[in-house]
Amino acid sequence: MLLSPQGVLTLALFLALGSLALGFKANRAQAGRVREREAWPAFVESVISSIAAGSSRAEAFEVAVARAPSSLRKGLQPFEQALKSRRLADALQELRAAFESAQVDEFIQILTLNERFGGAGLVGVLKTHAKACRERNAAEAQVRSKNVASLTVAKLGVAAPWILLALLLGRPESATSFENTVGIAILLGGLAVCVCAFSLIVLLGRASDEVRVYAAKA
Repeated sequence: MLLSPQGVLTLALFLALGSLALGFKANRAQAGRVREREAWPAFVESVISSIAAGSSRAEAFEVAVARAPSSLRKGLQPFEQALKSRRLADALQELRAAFESAQVDEFIQILTLNERFGGAGLVGVLKTHAKACRERNAAEAQVRSKNVASLTVAKLGVAAPWILLALLLGRPESATSFENTVGIAILLGGLAVCVCAFSLIVLLGRASDEVRVYAAKA
């Protein structure tokens, strides 16, 4: 036999560790994007506050960048540098490239259209934008919490039979019953079912990609 019961169990362990490593990397990247989206309304509100106080748009952005939450600072650096040497309309494109976010795209579109039509009423429009962003973030947080709960149950469901198998293989009489072609085939079949079932749950529970309606340069 090419595989023993212990070999199948080891293979299952390696697959589980690989899945955890990939999941950790993906979750870390997603967490960074979530922090950016959740911090974005605070940045917009800082811009609103400065404009309402009488600052120009460029001045308002300089103040808002200086006060920006830590999760946004890295993405705001190219925009901050561009503000020093380029027009605001051109510098805003650095925001689009840095964040690749529908929220940022919408913000840039609002500023662009407002400037084209005379610049009146910007504070009110930005307040509406910030409120809408917060509402979307709250709705997405609820969806994420449900997905996490579903994945936790799925992980427990997949792990349970292999934990039981590990306990069974610790007894010589139980290990002997699997040390044949049929036994190995059953274990490999069970492993394949677990992998397919978990992959299907992850696929069905994955949030849809963010739709960037205003992704193109205005």
